[in-house]
Amino acid sequence: MDQRRIWRKIISNWRIIIIFFIISLMLFALSKMYSPVSGLVANGKVDLSRVDFTQNKTIDLNGQWEFYWDRLLTSEDFMTEDVPEIDSFIKVPGSWNDSEAGIRPYPNHGVATYRLILTYPDSLRDPALSIKTVSAAYKLYANGQLIVEVGKVAEKLSDYEGDYRQLIVGLPNNTSELELIIQVANLNYSRGGLRDSLVFGSKQVLDQQKFVLFATQLIVIGSVFGFGIYYFLLFLLHRKNKTALLFSLLCLTTALRALVWGETPLMILFPKLRIQDGILIEYITKYSLLPLIILFVISLYPMDYHKKSLTLILLPTLFFEALLLAPAGFRASFNTYFYIFIQLQMIYILCVLIQAVHRRRDNALLLFIVISVFNFTILADLLRDMGMGNINLSYMFVYGNFAVIMAMSFIQARQQASTQQKLILYNQNLIEADRLKDKIMATEMSFLQAQIKPHFLYNALSAIANVSEMDGKKAGKLIIDLALYLRKSLVFNHLDKMDSIEKELEFIDTYFNIEQARFGHKIRLQKEIEIPLNHQILVLILQPLVENAVRHGISKKTGGGTVRVKMNRIDEGIHIEIEDDGVGIPSEKLVNLLTEEGKGQGVGLLNIHHRLLRLYGRGLTISSEEGLGTCVRLLIPKGEKNNDQDSGGR
Repeated sequence: MDQRRIWRKIISNWRIIIIFFIISLMLFALSKMYSPVSGLVANGKVDLSRVDFTQNKTIDLNGQWEFYWDRLLTSEDFMTEDVPEIDSFIKVPGSWNDSEAGIRPYPNHGVATYRLILTYPDSLRDPALSIKTVSAAYKLYANGQLIVEVGKVAEKLSDYEGDYRQLIVGLPNNTSELELIIQVANLNYSRGGLRDSLVFGSKQVLDQQKFVLFATQLIVIGSVFGFGIYYFLLFLLHRKNKTALLFSLLCLTTALRALVWGETPLMILFPKLRIQDGILIEYITKYSLLPLIILFVISLYPMDYHKKSLTLILLPTLFFEALLLAPAGFRASFNTYFYIFIQLQMIYILCVLIQAVHRRRDNALLLFIVISVFNFTILADLLRDMGMGNINLSYMFVYGNFAVIMAMSFIQARQQASTQQKLILYNQNLIEADRLKDKIMATEMSFLQAQIKPHFLYNALSAIANVSEMDGKKAGKLIIDLALYLRKSLVFNHLDKMDSIEKELEFIDTYFNIEQARFGHKIRLQKEIEIPLNHQILVLILQPLVENAVRHGISKKTGGGTVRVKMNRIDEGIHIEIEDDGVGIPSEKLVNLLTEEGKGQGVGLLNIHHRLLRLYGRGLTISSEEGLGTCVRLLIPKGEKNNDQDSGGR
């Protein structure tokens, strides 16, 4: 029997199990990405003579290249008797100022020479090299011949100019051995060196691969951009839909960032674009991406975060956004602090989603998986920017984010479909409410009497009698509470009468005082009120729900439990929850609880449901699970007339 209970509890917490599995999977993948690899190049040499390049094969020239710090060397320097002494063998891809790049990290700014001896088969007639990110200017020599210069390589800042153009360059084909020398200068950016893999192969094959990747990336960018435009138009048609606006901004930011990654379509489409503009776009999108994700998530789950913590987690973003006005070198000096901050943001957003999953919010588990993938691609992005990892992370960011945007779009569509279904249901309920209007008005007094159950009076008087034998003063207070309870339940002139939140909470306290005389500390009441106490609400709405939670929930549970009354303001109006951790409601009863078939299973639930439908067009929403408790939710729409003056005189 104990084993069955254990397995039942494990199954009931399957959402948490999935969360831990996803987090473990991400950590494992990141550890694999971060793990170092040796590559084919060893001690500045690589032999590819046995590689069959006729099978569209390309080779990443990763590994240990010869490295000469603070020297701009050419082939002639290696033909003399006084051959330059190697500073170290440095890892490519990587930055020379990374501690793992070589024997020691070199300064951020300076010049250096990379050298590699490459042997390839005679069958390769059009050898070529694909060069991506080199920070930030370079010259490529092959067998002493200057092949290409990107930017301006110089030791003085006045003569230097950085550039991030990606090229495929042909190499000499009259030999089977190549001496590749790359002079690199970085005088104003945070990281210098060969930061991406250099790919060797047939020029025709490299050109074909570039075209396919470029076309695929444009399709991805166009799709994400299309999503952004669609949801922005959706927001324009319905200005209160902030979720659509945030998702639109998220899509547009993702599309803009993808333009400067992978094959850098922005540089290809606009070859005259300044490198500074591309870097500025990179930083703008980098600083904005996670804050947009956070705002998007809390717009979906406004009940699962705290405003103060949100302010703390978003406020530093303003500082980093202000850095966009500073010089690139100064801005880059804060990258380490940004990496720490962005990890805190990722932890925060995952905590919000775990809370939403725990409370069984709609689509919460799916969104947790989606955002986890999104965070994974951002971490991959950071690893690439820091010169870590062993895979092409730029493509993971582009295509991984596309998959995530697609999943988020599905969630949005699913939410819109759910909203549409709710609107249809609300219309049906309005029709039903109108039909039941006369019936409800005719049974007002019977509703009132239904609130005062004979056994409650009997139990209350019995409890007072027991207390009077031990504490006369307390018994007197309980008698006053009972009188106030009876007066509140019976003395008013209309079911649509309004009263303040403060008065309704006092009525709940009065009821709880009486019940605690019976049950003692076995039953507990917690209140989380985040709206003004003078806000008006229908009378006799909250107390019957609390009474129902006590009678059918926590009083039947061994050891008792807690009733929680929560009220806060959301975009649609005032959201109210009455939640208990009692015995719960069987699923077969829960289905019919708010129908005529379920009448009598709760304290006035059906009557309260009809009253809310009549006044607001929407009633109660009840969720429950046996052994875990019940939650009753209701929404007071924004803009409804909710004061005595408005509702009086009917």
